[in-house]
Amino acid sequence: MDVDGVSVREARPSDAFSVGALHIQDEREQGHTVPSGFLDDFADAWLHDRARRTWLAEDVRGRPLGVLHGTRVQRLPSAHRPADAWFHVSLLFVTPDARGHGIGDALLRSLLEWAGSDGVTRVQLNAVPQARTLYERFGFGPPSERLMEIRLSHPPRDVGAEDGGLRDGPPP
Repeated sequence: MDVDGVSVREARPSDAFSVGALHIQDEREQGHTVPSGFLDDFADAWLHDRARRTWLAEDVRGRPLGVLHGTRVQRLPSAHRPADAWFHVSLLFVTPDARGHGIGDALLRSLLEWAGSDGVTRVQLNAVPQARTLYERFGFGPPSERLMEIRLSHPPRDVGAEDGGLRDGPPP
């Protein structure tokens, strides 16, 4: 996909450092200090992550301008619903000097074209306030009321161990 001299394509293993460099820019923009050796650590982890899909936007000289990536999740079939797949976007980032030129749109369009051809039925993401209008233009909205999550920053409590650990209500 091309947008005024910008190409968007799926990232290849040779793009590991470009993808990592864009992550570093995002981390710094978010106010995080990037530790020494992060680029190598990121590139190694990205290369080993087989579930992750990544799209890269570059100018005509090959300078990386934006990245979108996330993970495709395949649900197993069940007796009451068909098997389907969804995609969770973990990052969409465009360099500050390239914003406002349709690169975010092109990255999202590339993802959605791939998703439609790969049997993905839902794309989800956590939107920062500055990007909500971009996502809304593509039809993103709030998830259903049934969507819940837990963030595990420490080992989970032993809730309801006497009944297998599952409860419908709040913990005692």
